[in-house]
Amino acid sequence: MDDVLYLLSAGGVLVLLAHKYRAFRQAPPERRAAVLPICLNCVTAAPAFLFLAPVIGVNSDRLTGIPNLSVMLVYSFGVAFVAANQAMLLYWRHPPARAWRTTRRVLIVCAFVLATMIVLFVLGAPAEEHHGDFPAAYADTPYLAELLVLYHFTFLVGLLNVVRLCWSWADETPEDQPWLRRGLRLNAVGVLVGSAYAAIVLIAVVGSWFGAELGSWSVAAPKTLNLAVPVVVVGASIAAWGPRLSHLRERVARVRDAIRDHVRLRPLWRALRAVDPAMRHAPGTLRERFDPEYRLFWRVIEINDWLHRLRPGHDPAVERAVERRAAEPGLAEAEMWAVKEAAQIKAALLARARGATTADTTPADQDGPLPAKHAFASERTRLVLVARAFVGPVVAEALSGGRPATTATRR
Repeated sequence: MDDVLYLLSAGGVLVLLAHKYRAFRQAPPERRAAVLPICLNCVTAAPAFLFLAPVIGVNSDRLTGIPNLSVMLVYSFGVAFVAANQAMLLYWRHPPARAWRTTRRVLIVCAFVLATMIVLFVLGAPAEEHHGDFPAAYADTPYLAELLVLYHFTFLVGLLNVVRLCWSWADETPEDQPWLRRGLRLNAVGVLVGSAYAAIVLIAVVGSWFGAELGSWSVAAPKTLNLAVPVVVVGASIAAWGPRLSHLRERVARVRDAIRDHVRLRPLWRALRAVDPAMRHAPGTLRERFDPEYRLFWRVIEINDWLHRLRPGHDPAVERAVERRAAEPGLAEAEMWAVKEAAQIKAALLARARGATTADTTPADQDGPLPAKHAFASERTRLVLVARAFVGPVVAEALSGGRPATTATRR
């Protein structure tokens, strides 16, 4: 199970590396300095997780003949990861020249720590393989105990500084870059989870000096790194793909509204279909057949085509009947207009079904009191109101009291 978790974590880091390397290749020269440290983060983190997996770490130790070499490699990559993380944030925050001055100091400190760790490892010369429980096995061993404290203290302090920088800079991110702010905060949370690993091992090692039996803590601690990886991967990449989520939410909202209006228009569409079934639009592509927005578009077009063919006009008798029935509900202006329009349409359909002919009357007001910036949006809103009124009780009651014998032509 440990192998699977560590290999999955390494895979996640490699996916992020591929994403960022592509961004590095596509970035203009002046922006590459800000992307390069993220790639270096991945280059240092992925091998660390690979060597943490027992199937790779233990076998590499056997291959080289140096016990626990894989543990030392993990620690070395860990120090490099701390340096790359801080360099990444410095290059995100400051111009390249200023960022390099601070990064150079970070690199010098980390190089000194790494050199000291190598010396301590050589002096400690661990003879027995303890890939999975190295801190527990050598917490009291000269030189190796100092190595454990030095590495985990450096790792903890470095990551806590990354958390501090991410969170403070997230608060200063411009309002027009919300996904960068979210990415910084996610990165802070993920790195904080990862820093728990170093804190746990430090407590276990130092505690063992005072007789505390905390070896199991240090054995379980590296697993917290697996929890940090997905959070850090998302945090480091969300600024690039996060804005698409906003567009996705907008798309989902449009599709939901399109489905709703498509359903609301169905009764009116079905009633008008008999006017000329041949005028129905035949979908030419899969998108036209299944995309709710396309389907709604063509439903609106078909309804308008059938209304033009039906030519319902302004019949005063129908309008008076509607006004009598609509007086009690107290409808708003737009609703009253929609009820009148629906009644005229239904009356025209009833007359057409009886084969009645009409004399000219005043054309119906097809535009209605519904202003909108977009013509289709206005027509869609208008027809949805008419469709709802078409199946409503006011129109049914108005026409049931006495159907007009004729319908009027329009336009």
